[in-house]
Amino acid sequence: MAESTNPTALAFSNALPAPTVGDNVRTPIRGTRYGEIVTYPLFGSKLYEAAQEGSYFVATNATLGTAIAGKAAPTTLADTAALMFLRNDGANNRQIMLDYILLMVAAAGTNGTDWQFSMQGDAGASRFTSGGTNITPVNPNMASANTPGLDGGVIRFGDLTIAAATSAARILHHGLVRTVIKVVGDKYLFKFGDSSPGVISGIPLEGTTQASINIPCPPVVLGPGQSFLFREVATAQSVAASYQLTMGFVVR
Repeated sequence: MAESTNPTALAFSNALPAPTVGDNVRTPIRGTRYGEIVTYPLFGSKLYEAAQEGSYFVATNATLGTAIAGKAAPTTLADTAALMFLRNDGANNRQIMLDYILLMVAAAGTNGTDWQFSMQGDAGASRFTSGGTNITPVNPNMASANTPGLDGGVIRFGDLTIAAATSAARILHHGLVRTVIKVVGDKYLFKFGDSSPGVISGIPLEGTTQASINIPCPPVVLGPGQSFLFREVATAQSVAASYQLTMGFVVR
């Protein structure tokens, strides 16, 4: 049987091909819709491949040391409030894949007795209404001029007012991070799609010592016309906490 000198791959987008059962059976080569061969990585979790092709982006608050305030009293989980909003406007039919979100506490707020978070995905018209600060993503590959093509080219972070959820909304993750008021200097790292569990630093999380807490999160993929919302809840809080933000994501 002659082998092809111009092999092709079975492209996939959101659906898996049918599995091949049994050993020593020839199967089609699997590839992406961009023509790359899909393989299992042997080691490491570096993102230089995505950065090298200009598909990786980072976003931070604009000025070092200048934090952004959230809601004054996020005492319950409100459908119309959020700390962060990210939307894929569908440019070039690309998908957004979240890598991480890092929040660094600059002001702990007042009277809070815990700190919780909730992540939601949604689809349809943009739910952003008002508030917050524009966060403009940049490409860390200095040789690339690619831009992420997000909704208006920005992310919104801070005291956000959001429209009500649609019937497509899904809770993607939620949990309790602190059982006491936040501590200035705390770092909360939300890592998406990591196959290994997060490691929590070995300090009492109910104390007043600064904490660096890693929270493992599921992989989150936003298709065209889809949004990601991050919410905070702090029981009894009456004055806003503020944060410095850093995040990374892939667009392709």
